[in-house]
Amino acid sequence: MSSDATPSTPLDTALQFDAIDLVGRPGSHRRVERTIPAPPREAGGIAMQVPEGQDIAVEAELESVVEGIYVHGTVTAHLEGECSRCLDPVDQDVSARLDELFMYPEKVRAEEKEDSVLFEDDAVNVGPLVRDALAMEADERPLCREDCPGLCGQCGFRMEDDPDHHHDVIDPRFAALQGLLEDDAETKNEEA
Repeated sequence: MSSDATPSTPLDTALQFDAIDLVGRPGSHRRVERTIPAPPREAGGIAMQVPEGQDIAVEAELESVVEGIYVHGTVTAHLEGECSRCLDPVDQDVSARLDELFMYPEKVRAEEKEDSVLFEDDAVNVGPLVRDALAMEADERPLCREDCPGLCGQCGFRMEDDPDHHHDVIDPRFAALQGLLEDDAETKNEEA
């Protein structure tokens, strides 16, 4: 998971912290705090996301270690989405842990390079960490409530509005005969 040198999203740009003062000074550390407005929702992204403009708060400690810059802290945000059964609005407050070592490129062995996050351009970009941490904490299949009845599988009717809602199930082998009964009933109504 090698990091790119240039931030690619507004979240990445806003959550890039200069760490030049920590390079090569194991044991030194600095606390950083930043609250930023959430970027636009990702189409086709996870079910629960931070609404555009809502605050994402990051509190982290940047710590110099022999291998690189160790980042640990928390991210808090308010997520919104839709119930996975009935599509009603759902919200969730989350606080997620951040924990990553940004490795100095010269300290990474060739076989570890792909799985390492590299410290590049004298800065740490915690944007991807924040995005991943929020995604991990978000409900994968959010519900408005545990016993939500959802929508009718045949017509999309909201089952909460009428729990007795149902459709008569006709054996598909006899579906053509159902049409004959309806035609016969219409003929009798016309004769009367």
